[in-house]
Amino acid sequence: MRRIFCWVSFLGVFFSIFPAWVYALGPIDGTVYGRLNVSYQNEHNAESGSVWKLESNASRLGFRGKTLIENSMSLLYQIEYGVEVDDGDKNGQTVSQRDTFVGIEGEWGRLKGGRITIPFKEAKGGFDLFTDLQGELGKIIDGEERLDNVLQYDTRRLFGPLAVTLATVPGENPDEDDEDGPADGVSGSLVFSQKQLYMSVGFNVDIKQQDQLRLIGGWRWDAVGSGSLKVGALYQRSKISNSDIDFIDGGDKADAYGLSAAYGLQRNTFKAQYIISNRSISRSDASQFSLAVDHKLGKRSVLYGYYTRRDADEEGQRNRYVAIGIKHPF
Repeated sequence: MRRIFCWVSFLGVFFSIFPAWVYALGPIDGTVYGRLNVSYQNEHNAESGSVWKLESNASRLGFRGKTLIENSMSLLYQIEYGVEVDDGDKNGQTVSQRDTFVGIEGEWGRLKGGRITIPFKEAKGGFDLFTDLQGELGKIIDGEERLDNVLQYDTRRLFGPLAVTLATVPGENPDEDDEDGPADGVSGSLVFSQKQLYMSVGFNVDIKQQDQLRLIGGWRWDAVGSGSLKVGALYQRSKISNSDIDFIDGGDKADAYGLSAAYGLQRNTFKAQYIISNRSISRSDASQFSLAVDHKLGKRSVLYGYYTRRDADEEGQRNRYVAIGIKHPF
């Protein structure tokens, strides 16, 4: 009996330390991360009326890591999927692919390839205060893209506060002469970020049949009263680069302007954002106004409420949203 007891005790200790032992000796050198973002909201459409919804707002689960190869060079990787918290699937899929790539990083910068959010979109920095919600920038203007088959290089602050990013997108279509080259689409950005000041220039060349230029400026003041204030401004110019498509009203050029502001006071942040656009692929003469209040719960979780009003010439594109939600990154 004593011998059996000893073996049971040994096995119990072994299996209690086995996962940590395998992790230490095995190839796993990454981090599991994610974000859950769910809101309960009322949506009113000028054409179809009102409806209440429980909405999953770009909730995600991912795995990423960095492996030292030699000296200062490392291999990077990331696999990230969107998950639908509210109903379990999206268009028949339980998960949807987000940024997923493999790459190499060194003192010279970083090179990666895969499905990647393009530099043009990333150049907005912290301007968009309603990312993943109905008040986000991409609901009213074009260019907020995550694309397949992207090869991207960035300087990783090789030039101090100045960062340069360039991405190429091959068309991978041997049947079309303008979609079979090494760089049928190009996206890039130039970003200056230092202390309170943020400035960026983003551009697209033949991305989703458009050439685009985006200018962003931002400034942050700390200790305004007992809080902090952040303001941002945006200008975007778009032009059709492929005669196969048009903006919704038949024009071939579009302009958009935006302002955003956030004031943080203790555990609360008050946010406002306004965007106008004379045309895009899906709507013309559109405007979007949003207000929100975020309240921190603990160190990471946020309870929020927001209102968004979107207007356009097209009746089916006029919407109102009132929501309360919770966001938890991990």
